[in-house]
Amino acid sequence: MTSTTLVPALILSRTYDVAPEHVFAAWTDPQIAAKFFGPGNVKATNIQMDVRVGGRYSIDMLMEDGSTMKVGGVYREVQRPKRLSMTWRWDEDDPADEYDTLLTLEFFDRGGKTELVLTHDQFLKLDSRDNHARGWNAILDQLTGAL
Repeated sequence: MTSTTLVPALILSRTYDVAPEHVFAAWTDPQIAAKFFGPGNVKATNIQMDVRVGGRYSIDMLMEDGSTMKVGGVYREVQRPKRLSMTWRWDEDDPADEYDTLLTLEFFDRGGKTELVLTHDQFLKLDSRDNHARGWNAILDQLTGAL
C-alpha cells in the first residue's frame, strides 16, 4: 500500500501529577498498561513487552463485541524515562493492508509532574489518523487512574 498524500501527524499532550519515571513505567510494564491501554470499554489483554531497541511488543484488544484486534511493533528508541518510540502495526485480515506507523512518547519533567507528548505519525489515510485520535485521547484520559 502506498500513498502520495502526506497525512499530518497526530500530536496529543497531557500533564500528570507524578514524576516521569512513573508515567514511563506505565507504558513499559504490562501489568500497569493493562489498566488503561484499552480505550473506553476495550480491554488490553495478552500484553507482551520486550522494552529495548529492537525488542518487540504485542497487545490484544478485546472489543466490546468479543472480537480481538491485535497490534504490535518494534521499539526503535528507549531512553528511560524521557522517550519511547516504536512502530505500530495492526494485524489485518488481508496482510497487504498492513503497514507501520510510528508512535513516539516524550516524557517532560515539569517540577515533579510529567507532561506526556504523544506523536503518532506516518498514517496513509486521514480517517485512520482520526480514528487513532479518538482512541489515544481515551487512553490518555484513562492513564490518570492507572498512575
